[in-house]
Amino acid sequence: MKDKILSITLICIIVLKIADLSADVADKASLTHLIQESILILISSALFLFLIFDIRQRSNDAKELKAELAASSEREQKVTTELQQSKQHFLKAIQAQFDVWGLTPSEKEVAMFLLRGLTLLEIAEIRSTSEKTIRHHASAVYRKADCKGRHELAALFFENLI
Repeated sequence: MKDKILSITLICIIVLKIADLSADVADKASLTHLIQESILILISSALFLFLIFDIRQRSNDAKELKAELAASSEREQKVTTELQQSKQHFLKAIQAQFDVWGLTPSEKEVAMFLLRGLTLLEIAEIRSTSEKTIRHHASAVYRKADCKGRHELAALFFENLI
């Protein structure tokens, strides 16, 4: 909006100065005055041209930024989709390994919570059961997975990712 106001103002100044210069020529004004009027018209015209080029450049820059943003959003969407697919594959692989170990549904659920880093008390609260029951399920998971604890269990799945 500012650019339009400045452009219109400069055009008005240029038109009025040209009209004034014509009147001064008709009135046979002094050469110094005519030169001053001409210089003001040239300066106003130069400013108008500069403003037009600046507007055009900013418009092109904005278009480029929009294109870059669209491309970036597309890349982000692609990466997000790929990450979701990887997550699904990883979860399926974990579930398949749980099946190989012969975990019960309760043990599978506890094992997933353990892999997510929850404490036994937190798991007990989520499952609305006692911490002793969760400890029993966790021990069964470790025994069936042939590992000593939650860190070794997590390492079985995460060690090869890095």
